[in-house]
Amino acid sequence: MWPFSKKQKTGFPEKLVFKSGEAFLEYQCDYGHTEIVPKQGIVAVVLDSQKEFGTASPVKVEPDGSQKVILKVASDDGGFIVSSQTPTGKGDRLKPDDVVIWVPLEYTNIVDMADLDPRFGWMGLVVAKVKPEIDMNKPDFDIISRYD
Repeated sequence: MWPFSKKQKTGFPEKLVFKSGEAFLEYQCDYGHTEIVPKQGIVAVVLDSQKEFGTASPVKVEPDGSQKVILKVASDDGGFIVSSQTPTGKGDRLKPDDVVIWVPLEYTNIVDMADLDPRFGWMGLVVAKVKPEIDMNKPDFDIISRYD
């Protein structure tokens, strides 16, 4: 018997690690929680609003330190866009492709134009930045930074 035997593979990885926030979002759109329920977090990815919409910077930092972002939120149809912000100035600076937890709070009917997705009317907050990975041994995401 050889003393250096290989470990037996179980056939399933212990962690699913994604190469980008966008790849993680795609997975969440297919297999994760996508229903909009007030006060229940949904995975989203930070978009580069400078590139997408011509703003002055990808993420706007307010004088109080809170951050305004454009997000793509997980949904059954591949994601939808919302404008959001962090509730405080605490936490890491956000950048495009960061994976965050967005908590929808209330719907405002500000979207009367036919060309805008009605889900754009959801108001909510970015409460945490998470790792773009899924640990098969625990149900929660690994939080990198909190914003509340």
